[in-house]
Amino acid sequence: MYFIIEKRLRLGRLTVADATNLKRKHRATLTRIAKRFHFNTAAIVFDVPIETCLTRNAARNRKVPEEALMSQYALLERTLQTIETEGFDYIRLLDGVTQSNVKLRIGRYFSRRLQRPAP
Repeated sequence: MYFIIEKRLRLGRLTVADATNLKRKHRATLTRIAKRFHFNTAAIVFDVPIETCLTRNAARNRKVPEEALMSQYALLERTLQTIETEGFDYIRLLDGVTQSNVKLRIGRYFSRRLQRPAP
């Protein structure tokens, strides 16, 4: 995943890392890569109650083991405590209410890389 992200950023393309990234070290790698290519970083955090996760999981065909869900939820709780200190330029927290009402608009993105004048 990091290889593809680096290639896209090197080309100046908008890039989304669609993964849980519940471990701080994984988020740090992503922010480090983005900063190296002079791009802004944004984190979208889905703060869904564990009861909702368990209910949704019970309705799935391919169920995730409950102990895995509980482990992921513990990581989410830690993430909520540290995410604001991790160097993201933008953070959006979506809870059980806001996630169903959110509208996402991607405006013009930009690289903070210095543009050289045309020769």
